[in-house]
Amino acid sequence: MSDARQPASRATVRSTEQDAAQRATSLIHQGWRQLARLAPAAPACWLASPGQPLRPLSRAELMARVDAWHQWLDNLPAAHAGRRPGARWVLFQPTALGACVQLLALWERGMLAVLPGDDRPETLARLAESSDGKLPETSAAGWPPEQSGAASSTAAPNTLFEITPDGARLALELCTSGSTGEPLRIAKRFDQLEAELAVHRALWPLASGTDSASEPSTGAVSLSQVSHQHIYGLLVSLLRPLSEGVPFLSEACHYPEQLAAAIAQLSGLGHRCQLVSSPAQLARLPQASDESRVAGQAQDQAQVLRVFSSGAPLPAEAARHAENCLQAPVIEIYGSTETGGIAHRRQHETPHWTPLPEVEIRFSPAFAVRSPFLEQPNEWWQQADNAAPVATEPPSQGEQQAAPRFQLLGRSDRLVKLAGKRVSLSAVERCLSAQAEVLEVRCLSMPTRDHRLGAVVVMDESALPQNHASRRDLIARLRRALMPGFERIALPRYWRFVTRLPLNAQGKFTADSIARLFADLDDHRLPRWLGETSSGPQQLTLEAEVPDSLCYLEGHFAAQPLVPGVVMLKWARDLGRRLRLAGVGVEESRFQRLERIKFSNLLLPGMRFTLAATLVADSHGLRVDFRLESRAGLHASGRLRYGADTDDTPLSSPLSSPLSSPQTTPTPEAS
Repeated sequence: MSDARQPASRATVRSTEQDAAQRATSLIHQGWRQLARLAPAAPACWLASPGQPLRPLSRAELMARVDAWHQWLDNLPAAHAGRRPGARWVLFQPTALGACVQLLALWERGMLAVLPGDDRPETLARLAESSDGKLPETSAAGWPPEQSGAASSTAAPNTLFEITPDGARLALELCTSGSTGEPLRIAKRFDQLEAELAVHRALWPLASGTDSASEPSTGAVSLSQVSHQHIYGLLVSLLRPLSEGVPFLSEACHYPEQLAAAIAQLSGLGHRCQLVSSPAQLARLPQASDESRVAGQAQDQAQVLRVFSSGAPLPAEAARHAENCLQAPVIEIYGSTETGGIAHRRQHETPHWTPLPEVEIRFSPAFAVRSPFLEQPNEWWQQADNAAPVATEPPSQGEQQAAPRFQLLGRSDRLVKLAGKRVSLSAVERCLSAQAEVLEVRCLSMPTRDHRLGAVVVMDESALPQNHASRRDLIARLRRALMPGFERIALPRYWRFVTRLPLNAQGKFTADSIARLFADLDDHRLPRWLGETSSGPQQLTLEAEVPDSLCYLEGHFAAQPLVPGVVMLKWARDLGRRLRLAGVGVEESRFQRLERIKFSNLLLPGMRFTLAATLVADSHGLRVDFRLESRAGLHASGRLRYGADTDDTPLSSPLSSPLSSPQTTPTPEAS
């Protein structure tokens, strides 16, 4: 009889193990607590500190920080609305570790996290009005303010919370601008988050061994270059490694140098990295001559498991370059805050998109999706994009039917009225993109310019115009390409030529970027901003042009207008004021003197130039080293010296002369 029962006993054991594994990866069942009990010493996170090697933070130590935030909530006044289950707390943290410990504490108490998309005071104030409070910023190590790790290491909440697992319970609200530009708050339930995490686990295993909760794997580490305050970064770079017991880096690698250093350190410890990135971040990877700087390994010793990108389609050349640079497959995720993930692709294999498992697609009467990631999973959600199915070959005998692939055709809501005529911005972009030298285009209507069109054109650096004549010829050539298919009113009047679109960390072409690109139209003191790059908070390189409407050209000189040297110094000073070294900038000091100033070549209207500034600390205080260069060579270089103890006149005085008064000269047709 005992022999007959033996198979059933083994089946029961296997079922119990599988149930334990499933619960250990579940957000609803607080799987992070179960993982911490199973392997408390396993690393949950790698702490990144400036100038210090990465340090592992164990699961037990992570739970101690969560418990410390329980204590912080317990210490609120008894009448505080934020103490009750169901309370809504605004949560904005600059580090992934800080967001993690606060989010888990809220979830364990049955509370809701409201995640702002930015930390602007007006944004936080607006959200606080409809919430029960705003959580303060954590320490770099994740502790509540004014609470040391030593005092908190044995902390435990005063009250034990027994929250009934319920997938239909709201987990958080995400803030997005929405397609109309009006702020929207998108609620997400636990079952929506769980469904999307399950799809990622099935398609892209994060590490071997994660199917067994009792034998967690630490072979992989999740690195991120995007914000956890948005759905993509939250899911892929934080919730997924957390639910699978895979450690994540405590803060984002915003710069290529940070990323290379983190990959190298983790590789030296035997780990492979999964990178969560965006088109904007991948575009900042070193160029072809330096492709080995980030990956730093041979093909057969890859340190990067895979790379995810989302927020916007990644240009084909950028996808190729990223794969070469990181020696890993680059997987793009298409979706939105409202829908969650919709489809994926790897451009090395195909330019077309494949729907994620469980996601249904239809193309008529309009492009729409239906998936378990939606608030209403049984209803169709119409997309703002246009899409068309791609014909696929029928499967051969024995093969399964392949998922239907599709191509994106631009947003369906990108129609504008110009002089009473409807113009498709997507159609203008497609025509311009067909030109040989054009890699990518974004067109936009400009309300302050009689709704005439602006165009931001991405080109290879070798094809960019470098002076007034070449810029004028390029604009004329692009306008001629549009003339056969568009009326004159649809031809862009304002042109900006860049090496990459200035996207934010989420891969979005924001109103702030647009404003900077065209700011010189309204403020004639400014150079024409075309983008910038940085290797850290202490260094910044501006790419710009000298616009013909620059007010400082007047009177310098009649035969050949040129940019005065004092204006170049002003631009260097303005750029230097944005730099920080160990959290300190020159705003905290007074200007003392100029050093090693050299003006080598004339800077003329229409010239494209770079202005590089670096903040340096030496025995005399802080200084800003700068170089202003173009294809014609070096135009200006030198140092701006700052110090605390000086009565010298600040540099702003000689630069606040009548030269600073903007002119209101008319803008040329092709600006």
